[in-house]
Amino acid sequence: MMRLTKSALATALGTAALFANSPATAQPADIDPQMVSAAARYALPVAFDGFVERCSARLDPAGYALTNRNAIRAKFADGVDEAWPEARQVLMQFGAEEAGDMGAVFEMLDDAELRPFVDGLIEGLVAQEIKPDDCGMIERGLEIVDPLPADNVAEMVGFLFEIGVAEDAQDADGMPVQ
Repeated sequence: MMRLTKSALATALGTAALFANSPATAQPADIDPQMVSAAARYALPVAFDGFVERCSARLDPAGYALTNRNAIRAKFADGVDEAWPEARQVLMQFGAEEAGDMGAVFEMLDDAELRPFVDGLIEGLVAQEIKPDDCGMIERGLEIVDPLPADNVAEMVGFLFEIGVAEDAQDADGMPVQ
């Protein structure tokens, strides 16, 4: 089932690549799914850029993603400034729990220094994590979620993260999570 959750996250443009495409142990259960939604909301435009970078050669130039690239990017970019404070908190928490010293490095940077670094990290991770054979599936998923407001797409990522954490806990215990 976790594989299904990972595929759904990839379909949501790999927005949660920092969380979902990592091993299950890299999904800290104490990160609030609402905070993950905020991080996803912040990451949407750069995750989309990573998808386009990775998949543009494999997508039909007249297909949905490439013909709607500018409109999708603009929709995803609207509102990222408001999402940044919570996204920063998630990054700090995730960095402290999973990246060791990176959390301390992130703490030393101000927003003007940290945001470009985070953007490059997200875009690179998404481009790296997407398997070329999945580009068409992700494009199809993008077409399905595109009518939704970007906030709803981000909320879906938070929800899928919550499901993944519950599944990981169940797998670890062998007992259903309540």
